[in-house]
Amino acid sequence: MRLFFCVELEDDAKRELGALIERLRPRCGHAKWVARDNLHLTVRFLGEVDERRLGELEALAREVAREFSPFTLELDMLSAFPSPRRARVLWVGPRGDAGEFVALMRAVEDRVRSLGFRPEIKEPKAHVTLARFKVPRDLSEIIGKADLKRPLRVDVRTLTLMRSELRPEGPIYTPVFRVPLGGN
Repeated sequence: MRLFFCVELEDDAKRELGALIERLRPRCGHAKWVARDNLHLTVRFLGEVDERRLGELEALAREVAREFSPFTLELDMLSAFPSPRRARVLWVGPRGDAGEFVALMRAVEDRVRSLGFRPEIKEPKAHVTLARFKVPRDLSEIIGKADLKRPLRVDVRTLTLMRSELRPEGPIYTPVFRVPLGGN
């Protein structure tokens, strides 16, 4: 099964980001837009994982979750990977310090490596993917003029292991388990 750790967004956040997507869609050209219900903050993509490993992944998640109290993250910046001028991924994330979220990402990374998963080569970056582009695009002007209205507050309370089933119409995400931060 194809799995990743993430922080799920509440319905209000999904609604606001869905409205942002609708404002951006006509200005960005051809893209694969993320369905509103699939919007999330990725903590660590695992890829294909044998179902027999779910127990150790849940134990890992519980161990990490005990180390973190719930916290809030503010999403207030629109940008792109690898850069706004050569955009392959359009995303929204925090402009300022995302220290707690990055620490959560690093704690999960350390644990999955200890279980034999390949190391993540990208620097950890708190973000919600909005769209992907097959051909890089210059979105610098669009990003510069984008209006996020106001910072979007995301309560980070739970670490979720999500299953991703790839379908022609788009991926279907199903939570495998959720672990509350703080170890409750």
